[in-house]
Amino acid sequence: MIKTTIVGFGDSISNGYGVNKAHSFINRLEKYIPSYYPSIYWNIVNSSKNGVTTREASQTIETSVLVHQPNMVFVQFGTNDCANNNKYRPLEEFENNLTNIINRIIEHNNRTGLNNCMPIPIMITPPPVNEEISKPLRNNSRMNQYVHIIKTLSKDYNCPLIDFYNKLLSQDNYERFISDDGVHLNETGYDLLFDTVFAEFTKYINFQGVLKERTIGKID
Repeated sequence: MIKTTIVGFGDSISNGYGVNKAHSFINRLEKYIPSYYPSIYWNIVNSSKNGVTTREASQTIETSVLVHQPNMVFVQFGTNDCANNNKYRPLEEFENNLTNIINRIIEHNNRTGLNNCMPIPIMITPPPVNEEISKPLRNNSRMNQYVHIIKTLSKDYNCPLIDFYNKLLSQDNYERFISDDGVHLNETGYDLLFDTVFAEFTKYINFQGVLKERTIGKID
């Protein structure tokens, strides 16, 4: 049986902050994926941490992610990087940090797991905030600039992209998916995040649990 490792690498959104940790999308993937793809031995690790930005993530990726010999890494940052406090990371730094994270993942070519492929970073945009509550600490105008960088890098490196930011904004009264702090998701929001991630994930795996061919790397 092929062992395939998935690592979640993000901030409190990926960590399921505000609800039972079992409700995070990574923990729910761990629960449901084996029944969909029983021919694969799935090793699923959540290395997400509350309060982190791409700066800390870039510095700790070796011990947080690469040590697990990942085949797929869900990368979700931006909520803290765009905050108007001591977590703030300027756009240029955010882009540089995220570029480093992507490169470190794809260069860690352990040739194991699904199809003996190189590790695949799957980029996830952060959710929008409820501005009536989150201002002045966070607003969607600034958040959208960070989302744009994520989408651009995903295109530049041919990485799978899960644009949860716009998925949530497209919902009627999207604020109903956000918790009372105006930033994190509530249970309904985490349900939508999992459904969105799982639907996209299955696009890259065939019915036998084998990764569909995809070339990851900088496109000139």
